[in-house]
Amino acid sequence: MNDSSPNTIMLTTANMKAALEFYVGICGFEVEEAWPEGDEPIWANLILNGQSMMIGAPQDPNNMESSCASNPEEQAWHLVMAKEWQMGKPGIGALFYFQVEDVDSFYQRICSQGGRPATKPNTQFYGLRDFGIQDPTGYRLVFYTPVAMEKCQSCSMPLTDAKPGDMYCDYCTDGSGKLKPYEEVLKGTIQGYFMNMQKMERAEAEVAAKELLAKMPAWNACS
Repeated sequence: MNDSSPNTIMLTTANMKAALEFYVGICGFEVEEAWPEGDEPIWANLILNGQSMMIGAPQDPNNMESSCASNPEEQAWHLVMAKEWQMGKPGIGALFYFQVEDVDSFYQRICSQGGRPATKPNTQFYGLRDFGIQDPTGYRLVFYTPVAMEKCQSCSMPLTDAKPGDMYCDYCTDGSGKLKPYEEVLKGTIQGYFMNMQKMERAEAEVAAKELLAKMPAWNACS
């Protein structure tokens, strides 16, 4: 295996041919390595924008005697996985994220190749624009591009100098760039914005600040 390629995940696939058609033909991954070489590999290492994913055919629990025969511990590990594969539905509870340069163009490309995404590109409050799609085995993938947000997702302050992936303004973050606790943000919103800038009395400013923060993605679970 080429050490220069980062390997992040490996997925067992029910149909290698269908998986390769999906990942290479529809999604644009490139096959870096495959074994055995030829038209019917049982393992492949795929690359998309420097991100690596391996796919492999399922192992048969009834034919494990010859697999890792010199290493009983390794053999037992693979036997458990082979049995679990036969018992369950692949990918439940898992989402696999891959970054692309332009998620909207990537979405159009996938559609033009016959792919059927589950969602359209959508800008999320956490600074990603993404869409989801399911592969032939049932694994769920999310392709995304970091985007610059127009306003703070904590207090709605405009983010004039935001970089892709930035979610919060300087008023809502500490020295390390992490979001401040809710009570600190609430206090600053009451005093800094509603009392000082909007000239509200404290009681009115407190109500307005709580109403504002309750609508913001960073705090709507706290309202």
